[in-house]
Amino acid sequence: LMMSSNGKPTPPEEFDQALRLIPAPVAIVGVRKGDVLGGLTAAWVTRVSIDPALLLVSIGHQRHTWKLLEGAEQFTISILAEGQVSEARLFGLKSRIEVDKWAQVDHDLLGNGIPALRHCTSRFLCQVEDVIRTGDHYCFVGEIIAAEVVDGAPALPMRGADDPPGQD
Repeated sequence: LMMSSNGKPTPPEEFDQALRLIPAPVAIVGVRKGDVLGGLTAAWVTRVSIDPALLLVSIGHQRHTWKLLEGAEQFTISILAEGQVSEARLFGLKSRIEVDKWAQVDHDLLGNGIPALRHCTSRFLCQVEDVIRTGDHYCFVGEIIAAEVVDGAPALPMRGADDPPGQD
C-alpha cells in the first residue's frame, strides 16, 4: 500500500498517473523465431550499464512477442522519432497473430536476421544476456553488439495515452 505525503493511502488512479509521468522513449522491439518476425511497442526501455553496454526492455508475458523472445539469442530496439505515432500504434495495438507488422514498414534485418525499423532515431542490436521475471513482466537484458544513429531527431515520448504528441 502506497502512502501519500499526508499519510493517507494513495488512490490507485493517482498512483498510476504519477508512474505515467516518468519519462520514457517509445521503442519498437524486434525479434525473430524461425521464419516468424515479431515486434511490439515498448515504453519500458532503459540503459542499465555502460561497460558492458547493456539495455533492458520489460515485456508482459501475455504478449505474443514475449513468446517469440523466450529463448531468443538476439533482439533489436528501434527508438521512435516524434512523428512516428503510426508505427507506435501499429506495433502497440496489433498482434503478430493478426497481422505481419514488419510487412507494413520499411525495415532491415540485423545480426541473425532480426528486424529493425529503417526509419527511426536510433537502433540497437542486442545479444540476450539475462532474463529476469519482475511481477507481471519479464526484463530482457541485452548487450549492445551494434548501435546506429539513423536520424537522431528527438524520440517520441511515452505519454500514457494513445494520442499523438500535442493532442492530449
